[in-house]
Parts: sequence; structure tokens; C-alpha cells
Amino acid sequence: MNIVVVEKEISLANISEVAKEFYQPMVKGVVDIKKEVVAFGGEYHIDANQKLIERDSEQKDIWGFNIYLDRPRDAWIEYISLINIRPSAGNTDMEVGDAKIREKMKRIIDSKII
Repeated sequence: MNIVVVEKEISLANISEVAKEFYQPMVKGVVDIKKEVVAFGGEYHIDANQKLIERDSEQKDIWGFNIYLDRPRDAWIEYISLINIRPSAGNTDMEVGDAKIREKMKRIIDSKII
């Protein structure tokens, strides 16, 4: 399974390669909004989630998303994942409900993909 952890930057071409493994033109990912690290790939969000946990991220800081590579860049992120369901944090749905968290996710994700 090809999961890529990105601390600095990754090319769109490399993201496209990761997407080919399971869901092209979509790629699953997770972002640690505290450490500003993103993991792309895996069959399920939990696969990438586990990679960040192994790198000392905390679950409370990790949020899941999908990127649709066939959409315009300003509309390519979908903030939906089973790992986002966390009633204790006020998120009772698969979609990230907090606009501030979504904005932070978008800023981090977009900054990593060149």
C-alpha cells in the first residue's frame, strides 16, 4: 500500500500516482492540523491515519479528506471521512463541520501540493 507522508511539498504528478492505487481520480488523505503534516493514499482513511499516529501525531489533531484530481483546485477537497466522527469534539458526522478546521485543513493541504 502506497501511503505518502508529506511534511514539505509533493507534486501533483506524485499525488496522481498515489491515486492510481485505489480510487483514481480521487485520493484519500489525512492531515494533522497541529503538526501541519499530510498523509496521502491508502484504501481507507485509517490507513493514512495510522501512518501519522506512528509519527507521533495525536488523533485529536488528525482529520480525513478526499481530493478529487479531476475537479478545479478551489473545489477539489471533500472533508468527509469516518475518522472525522468524534462526538466528544462536537463533530457527529463524517463531514468536518467546523469551518475553522476546514479552513486550516485546506490551507495545509493546498500548501503541500505543488
